[in-house]
Amino acid sequence: MSDASALMTDAVTELVAIGAAMACNCEPCFKFHYDKARRLGVSVEDMREAVNTGLSVKSAPHRKIVETAERYLSTGPANGEPVPCCSGTAPSAD
Repeated sequence: MSDASALMTDAVTELVAIGAAMACNCEPCFKFHYDKARRLGVSVEDMREAVNTGLSVKSAPHRKIVETAERYLSTGPANGEPVPCCSGTAPSAD
């Protein structure tokens, strides 16, 4: 980085990468960025915070789908109509 006042230092970039590796379950990425962060002098405490942030980002969609499943299983869809799936078509009423 050429600008000494820039927030995105090499160390911060590695912390972002560590959090991203956790969020996408990439063990080789985590190991690579952990090693690079250690060489840059990043503390274990800062890396742990990046890990926890990545896990929080990763768990948000999981929490939301569990809430949706619980709501549907207890009361059904709000309007009672089938909703489109990932394929863009509504599930069959088998």
